[in-house]
Amino acid sequence: MTCRGRPAPASVPPVPSPDENVELRDGRTVLVRPIEADDSERLEAAFHRMSEESRQRRFLTPATELSAEDLQYLTDVDHRRHEAMVALAPADGSLVGSARYVQVPGERETAEVAVAVVDDWQRRGVATALLAALSVRARENGVERFRAYVSSDNAVVLDALERAGATRVPGDSAELEFEVEVPEDGLGERLRTPLRAAAAGQLRMVERVARRLGIWRG
Repeated sequence: MTCRGRPAPASVPPVPSPDENVELRDGRTVLVRPIEADDSERLEAAFHRMSEESRQRRFLTPATELSAEDLQYLTDVDHRRHEAMVALAPADGSLVGSARYVQVPGERETAEVAVAVVDDWQRRGVATALLAALSVRARENGVERFRAYVSSDNAVVLDALERAGATRVPGDSAELEFEVEVPEDGLGERLRTPLRAAAAGQLRMVERVARRLGIWRG
C-alpha cells in the first residue's frame, strides 16, 4: 500500500522538544522548555533580577536595559540555527534561567553557546538542566561542537575549562576561544564541567552574531 503523505521539506526545522519538569539538586523543580516569542516579558524580568556582577559576567557590559530589538532577537528564534531553552519556576511561571546556541555562519556543525541564571537560583543545577536540554536540541539540528568566548582575566572559568580538557582555539585576543563537544548521550560528568564553565563565560555571542546578521542596534 502506497503512503500518500509527503515528507516535510528539509528546510522545516524539527519540532521543539516538549516541556519537561526537571528536579534540581535541592529538590526543587523547574519547567524546561524551548523559548517562545511571547517570553519577552519573562526574559526582561529575569534580566532585572540579575545583579550587576552577573550582568557584567554574562554580557561583558554593565547594561541596565534590554531594548525591544534585543528582546525580539533573544525570543523569536527559529529553533534550528538559533535555539534557546528556558527554565520556569513552577510557583509563578517566572523565568529563572536560559541557555542558547547560535550556529556560526559558515560552520554548520559549530554553534556559540551561553547560559544565564538569575542570582537567587544559581548553584542549584539550573544551568546543568538547561544545557542538557540544549545539547539534545543541538544534536538534533546537526551541531557537534559548542564554542565559547571567555575573558582572559576570568581565571576561574579558564581553569575549569583547561582542567576538564576543553580545546582552546589558538589566537591572540583578550577573549580566549574554547570548543567543547556536544554530548551524544546526555550530559555526562566528563562534559558537564567544561560545558557549564564555557557557557557561563559570557553572552557576548548574542552581540557577535547579531552584528554579522546586521540587526544589532547597540
